[in-house]
Amino acid sequence: MEGPATLVQTAAESARRSRWVSMSRASGLVIMAMGPTVEIRQDPPREGTVVREVRGGVQREWAVPGWNAGWAPSGAPVETFDWTGERPVNGVSLEEKLDIVTRLRDRLQSKDPRVVQVMVRYQEIVEEKRVATEAFDRRSRVGRVHFIAHIVVHKDGRSEYEYSGRGAVGGFELTSLDPEQVDLMVERAVRLLDAEPIEPGTYKVVTSPEVSGVLAHEAFGHGVEMDLFLSERARSQRYIGQRVGSDFATIIDDPAVPGGFGGYPFDDDGLLASPHVILDHGILKGGLADADAAAALHAVGGNGRRQDYSRKVYPRMSNTYFQPGTSTPEELVAGVERGIYLHRVESGMEDPRNWGLQITCHYGEEIQDGRMTGKFYRTLGMTGYVPEVLHSIDGAADDFDMWPGHCGKGWKEWVTNGTGGPHLRMTARLG
Repeated sequence: MEGPATLVQTAAESARRSRWVSMSRASGLVIMAMGPTVEIRQDPPREGTVVREVRGGVQREWAVPGWNAGWAPSGAPVETFDWTGERPVNGVSLEEKLDIVTRLRDRLQSKDPRVVQVMVRYQEIVEEKRVATEAFDRRSRVGRVHFIAHIVVHKDGRSEYEYSGRGAVGGFELTSLDPEQVDLMVERAVRLLDAEPIEPGTYKVVTSPEVSGVLAHEAFGHGVEMDLFLSERARSQRYIGQRVGSDFATIIDDPAVPGGFGGYPFDDDGLLASPHVILDHGILKGGLADADAAAALHAVGGNGRRQDYSRKVYPRMSNTYFQPGTSTPEELVAGVERGIYLHRVESGMEDPRNWGLQITCHYGEEIQDGRMTGKFYRTLGMTGYVPEVLHSIDGAADDFDMWPGHCGKGWKEWVTNGTGGPHLRMTARLG
């Protein structure tokens, strides 16, 4: 086993030969207020350098701590990307960040006597990357902000919760929650105190953009990450070019969609970000590849991501969403005689080998004769066979929204992602 000094020397020598060097640096801050307690956590920057070399048909990588800019080859055109928003978080004082968290906490605590717990959480991440080769020298600075409020209400021995927030690529401008959002969050939490479990069965449903996005992520997200094609663990590989959904089902993965929490200007192989059409009006078009999978399968790369410099690159989702349609959300609801509007997501699971799907929604609202009745159902599980669910989509609205998330893979390598889309109407099993 090589010692640290020997490893650094080997990596430096390899960099001179291979002329492929990647550097990354990430720093973050979390402020969380829960009741009278305020916690501030600021982790030290984590930075490192990766050197990639191919010799004798075998690709090797060396990963060492530190931002070793002197190893990078010179002479290639420099491309610089700054995605830190209108108010980069590094230019905002800690006092201002604390103030926005505590003011929202205090407002929520005073909204309703049934509010028994409030949590407000602010998180910022600033990532710097540079991938330098003989052909290009790409450098980026990306800011991500996640601002969320969570409340618990209690009445007659029963508790419920609700949350609201924003998360996107950008700066401190993303921390605003308008008064209507705050009022609606409290109103829904209180209404959930009287919510009932739903009778299991098959329903016509209208999904909110949040639920639509998780459906895109679970249906054809992991299942088309093309390292699974190489290991023959994805059923989707056998259906490329075939119809697996209705004409209303178009799913896109786009690292460059404005504001998407999983966005980046270039991936960890150094390839520029570009949209990938996964599903085109129900036809499965292709998957998501890193440089290795792209070379092996003659695909287009650009989705190679690593958790940090010490981990390997995998094909990963970035911002995965359904394409909007032409109806309004109100028109989709009006077309439902008896059904459920699905509001919030608690979790999602998929099986890329067998195409099973499960999404747990925090609550749903009854639809009768084309109108929302105001009756809530709590904790609904939506299950199905992916092609059946996608074939059942018979309407897509003209609106669009995205939600932030984190996605694990392999030995739990985590990356940021965004999910979203418009309101959709479909048929699904609920229980």
